[in-house]
Amino acid sequence: MKVMKNKFTVRKLGMLVTLVSMGLGSAGSWAAGADQTEMEKLYKEGMYQREQGNLYTAIEAFQTVLSNQPSLNRARLELAVTYYRTLNFAEAKSQAQIVLNDPKTPENVRLGVLAFLAQLQKDEDAFLAKRNVWAPSVSAGLLYDSNVNVGPTSGVINTPSGTLTLTDASRATSDWATVLQAGLAHRYQSSEPFKIGEKAGRFVWQSQLNFYTRNYFSKTDFNLNVLSAATGPAWFVANNWRANINAQADYIQLGGSELAWFYSLTPSVTWEFKGGEVTLDAMLMKRDFTRDVDLGRDSEVKSIGISVGKLIGPENKVAIQGGLRAFDERADNTVANPGRFSNDGTEFFVGANWAAW
Repeated sequence: MKVMKNKFTVRKLGMLVTLVSMGLGSAGSWAAGADQTEMEKLYKEGMYQREQGNLYTAIEAFQTVLSNQPSLNRARLELAVTYYRTLNFAEAKSQAQIVLNDPKTPENVRLGVLAFLAQLQKDEDAFLAKRNVWAPSVSAGLLYDSNVNVGPTSGVINTPSGTLTLTDASRATSDWATVLQAGLAHRYQSSEPFKIGEKAGRFVWQSQLNFYTRNYFSKTDFNLNVLSAATGPAWFVANNWRANINAQADYIQLGGSELAWFYSLTPSVTWEFKGGEVTLDAMLMKRDFTRDVDLGRDSEVKSIGISVGKLIGPENKVAIQGGLRAFDERADNTVANPGRFSNDGTEFFVGANWAAW
């Protein structure tokens, strides 16, 4: 929703400046000379390239026009709007201020430029206010777990050596538990845009600290505590693509004792298209278990996946998503359990969401 609002504001500002530039009169007239036709072509080229999303080519066109005709405020205002679309607020204000300071600028045009500058200042203030964003969160709940100890569904297991009958202690058991999750997220957003091709992008750095605990009423040996810390850079070009690299460490306790440390790196990139997006992501994880009973479980996990999401139906109220992921976990081998904890495979998923109201 924020992106759509920004697109509307840019469009509204563009219409305002175009109307203002049409009313510039003599201050917006072309200078006489042999290059008049060429400058008009460059001006129209700048307008066309901007509407095609080629913002930096449009800036070059308007700058060339102004280098030949510095007093052509019509082109200067369009340059200001183009800078605004690249999120370069300082340069957009600078170009508009030149028009405002020109004594030849008509009063009706001056009022329009003042409105343009006011909107620029409002948007810049809103953006700067979001450069450092802190977001705390907390949730609590009650959970019924029908299989606390992850026991088998059958009490009898057939083995090559014969039939094995499990004791009640090894069978699936149930219990109630309380669940608490608390987190603190921080996002830093750079003040200056970066150029990538013809687009203007933004750089952000995202970090998060999260704590999760599950405490059973009676099966306390299965109480779970997880402390996670994650951080990493991200880049985005509005309505085009976004990418991030996330580094994370997880400390895990089971039954009040240290269970393991997990370390992971998860890069991803998402491309947007009309009404949907495609995401490619990967994961590299190192799992280090600390208990003697978990000897041989230390492993390295690799995975890669792709997913597609699309909005469909009237008013885009239905969202569908599907994807494919391949993974491979290579666990440490021991004499007693050679390769027992290693596994690989492929995952498929599909889902849908309907915003009923």
